Amino acid sequence: MKSIKLNTNQYVRRFAIGDIHGCFKTFEYLLQKEIQVTKDDIVFLLGDYIHKGPDSQKVIDYIQSLREEGFHIYPIMGNHEDGLIKKQRSYKHTFFRFLAKMTKGERLFLNEDEMLYFKNKSFLKTLPIHIQIEDYHFVHAGFNFEAEKPKKDYDSMLTIRKPYPTTSNKITKKRKVVHGHTPIDLSQLKNMINEKSRFVNLDTGCAFTKATTAEQRENQGYLSCFNLDTSELISVKNRDQI
Repeated sequence: MKSIKLNTNQYVRRFAIGDIHGCFKTFEYLLQKEIQVTKDDIVFLLGDYIHKGPDSQKVIDYIQSLREEGFHIYPIMGNHEDGLIKKQRSYKHTFFRFLAKMTKGERLFLNEDEMLYFKNKSFLKTLPIHIQIEDYHFVHAGFNFEAEKPKKDYDSMLTIRKPYPTTSNKITKKRKVVHGHTPIDLSQLKNMINEKSRFVNLDTGCAFTKATTAEQRENQGYLSCFNLDTSELISVKNRDQI
């Protein structure tokens, strides 16, 4: 199912978290120490759990384990997950998987992306592209507001770099759009929230840890979480590169 609608009235707190990109330690710290997530909360993850950071598999394992334990975690598809799925369609893997199984040498014959795909195939293929709740839309990249039916343009939801319309529209009249995909500085995100924008971009470049200036070090390399009820921003500096 590419798009789902959820009722969230029963939850005590509601959160959305931006692009994690393999930064498992940062993600775990944000949930456990900063948010102190409970089973009375609901958390929306905005895609791109893999690549760039050091522990893509740990991120996916952690998401799945939390869900199995009864936490209300709702991940959506990012362009990196979508790309991983599409890449396998042209990969001639049958012989190599057989050989890897016979020799117990998966890591020798399958590269990191192929390992990620085969171990997480069921997880990846069930990720929705769009989640709608009472007062928010969640997509990875945004909407193509120039399309005839923006909520049916799923490719744009994964890849668009210009998610904001120049005029008012039906999609944002009742619901704000929360997305990631295009990294922005932490200061830009704070301005969005302070100005009560109808759009909130939560990608603050968690995996970007090679800042060269003091301003970049202050504003990049964060994993950001948005409290959907209070508009509080919770941002954690990358802990995977400490």
